Amino acid sequence: MNSYLPEDAKERLAHYVYRGEDHSYLYNHMWRPLCRSVVRHLPVWLAPNVITVTALVLVSITHALLAYYMPKLTVKETNYLDRDESRRTGLPFAKEFLPPPPAYVLVLAAVALFLYQLLDNLDGHQARRTGTSSPLGLLMDHGCDAVNCVIGGLSVAAVVSAGPCWKTWTITLSTVIVFFLNTWEEYYRGVLVLPVINGPNEGIVIAIGVYLWTAWVGGPQWWVDNTLEVPTRWLPRVLRQSPPQAAVAIENYVLRTVCPYLTSHNDDDGGFAAVPFFFNLNCSSAYIAHPPRPTRVLFAPDPVTARYEEAVAGSVWAGHGWVQRTVLRLYGGSQEGLRIRYNTLGVAFMTVTAAMTCAGNVYQVYRAIRRASAAELAHEPGYGRFHARFPFLHALSKLIPLVVITLMGNVWFLTSQEDVFRRHPRLFCWTVGLLYTKLAIHLMVSHLCGAEFFPFPRTFVPFVLFGGHICLTYLHNVGQLRRQQLRSGGGGGGVAHVGHVNRSGSRVPTSATGAYSDYAYDLDEELILYEFFALSVVTFAHLVWNVVRGTAAVLEVPVFTVPLQKQVALRTAIAAEKAERANSKQKPETKKDK
Repeated sequence: MNSYLPEDAKERLAHYVYRGEDHSYLYNHMWRPLCRSVVRHLPVWLAPNVITVTALVLVSITHALLAYYMPKLTVKETNYLDRDESRRTGLPFAKEFLPPPPAYVLVLAAVALFLYQLLDNLDGHQARRTGTSSPLGLLMDHGCDAVNCVIGGLSVAAVVSAGPCWKTWTITLSTVIVFFLNTWEEYYRGVLVLPVINGPNEGIVIAIGVYLWTAWVGGPQWWVDNTLEVPTRWLPRVLRQSPPQAAVAIENYVLRTVCPYLTSHNDDDGGFAAVPFFFNLNCSSAYIAHPPRPTRVLFAPDPVTARYEEAVAGSVWAGHGWVQRTVLRLYGGSQEGLRIRYNTLGVAFMTVTAAMTCAGNVYQVYRAIRRASAAELAHEPGYGRFHARFPFLHALSKLIPLVVITLMGNVWFLTSQEDVFRRHPRLFCWTVGLLYTKLAIHLMVSHLCGAEFFPFPRTFVPFVLFGGHICLTYLHNVGQLRRQQLRSGGGGGGVAHVGHVNRSGSRVPTSATGAYSDYAYDLDEELILYEFFALSVVTFAHLVWNVVRGTAAVLEVPVFTVPLQKQVALRTAIAAEKAERANSKQKPETKKDK
C-alpha cells in the first residue's frame, strides 16, 4: 500500500459520499444549465478526468504566454525596451521595461479561464452521465483547482501589472490560503458549501472581466498609470513631510519601538542579536540616535541609460534599510504626496474579500463543532483527550502547517538581501505555491479517507533538512568572516561605503544599515531559490503520481478512460431515449389520422 494512503484505504474510500452545495445564482442559472446542454454532445468514451486535465492545460498555456510577454509581471507603455535591447543594456531589471502584450493574449487568457470554469463543472456532469463518479475524480478535480490557484493568482497579477513586489505576493497568498481554508472547512463539516458569492463562480467571472477590460483599454499599464491622489489633510503629519524626512522619522520610531525587545543590552556595537541581523535592522544606539537620510541615486552619465535606471528605481532616493525603502515606495517617486494606483486598489479589494472568506471558513468550522454531539466528535479522525476537551483548538491546530509556510515565506520575502523576489517573482511564487498545493492535496486525501490530517513528515521533512543545511552553512560562513575581521582589527564590520559583488555575481548596493551589513550578503539566495524550486517540483510530482496511481489501484478504476461496459450501457440508454422521443412525436400524428 502506498504510504500516502492509509492501510485500510479501500474500505474508507468505499464509504465516502461526496456532499456539496453551491448557492451561487451564477452557478445555478448559468453554469449548471450550460453544462447540462453541453454534456449531451460529448462522446461516451471521453473520461471526466480528461476534461479536468484539459481545463488545467488551457489556463497553463495562457499562463505561459503571459510569462513570456511579462516575465516580471509588469510592462512599460513608454520608454520600453525590446527583448534584444533589454539583453544589451546589462541592467539587472531590464525585463521590467518590456512592451505591453498584444491584446489577443489577454483575450485568450479570458477565453481560457471561461473554458476552465465550464470544463471544471462539466467533468462532474460527464462522470454522472457515464457512471464513473468516484473519489478519484473528486481528487483530480480539486487537485487541479489547487494548482490553478497559483496559475490564476500570477495571471491576474500580470494582467493588472502588479509587478515584482508585495502586490503579486499578496495576490498569490490570497488565492492559495482561501482554497486551503475552504478544503479545511469541508474536512470538518463533511460538505463543501459555497455561499451566494464565491471565488469559483463570481470570482472567476470578475477575473474574466478584468482580462477583457485590460485588453479594451490598451494593456496592463492602465492599472499603473491611473492613480487616485490621497488628500493631504487625510494623511498623518509624518507623511506630510518630504519623502526623505518621512522615511527617517518613521524608521526612527520603528527602531525605538522594536529594538528594546530584540536586543538584551544597551550598547550592542560589539554584540550580536539574531533577529535584527536577519531582518537587516541596525539597533545600535548611535544609529537610532541619528539615522542617516536617504541618499540621492547616482545614475549613469549616459542620459538614455540614466532614464531607464531612474524608472527602474522608481525614485531618485535610496533608503538605508528596508524601513526607509518601504516609506519611500509609498510616494511612488520623488514627488510629495501619496498616490494610490488602480492595481493597488484591486489588490486591496482581493485581500479584504479573501480575509472575509477565511473568517467565514473559521466561523463555519466553529459552528459545526459547537453543534456536534460528543458521540459525533468521538468518530472524528484524530480523536483523543485534547480533541475531547478542546475540539475547536484541535481543529485550529490543523492550520499550523499553513501558518508555518506563510510565516517562512513572508520572512524570506521581507528579509531577502539580494531582493530575490524582484529578480525571480514567478519562481518564488511557484516555489511557495506548490507547498500550499501539497498541503491541500494531503488534506483532500485525509478527507476522502476519513483519516487524520498530518502532513509534516511528507511535506516538511525534506525542506527542514535542506533549510537546516543552508542555515548551518550560512552561520559557519558568517563566523569565519567575523573571526577574520577580528584578527585583522576590523571589529564587527562597518558601513559598506561602496557596492560589491556577492557570491551569486549580483552587485550589492551601498548599505548603511550597520555592523552586520557585510554578513547579510554572504549567501547566494538566487541559487537557493533554484534549489528550493527544484525540491518543490520533485516532491509535488512524487505526491501527485503516487496519490493518483494509489487511489486508482485501490478503487480499481481507470484514470483516463471510460470502461467499455459503461460505454455500451450509455449508448444503449441514449438509443432508447432517442427511440422514445421518436415515438412520442409519432403518437399525435397517428391519432389525427384515425
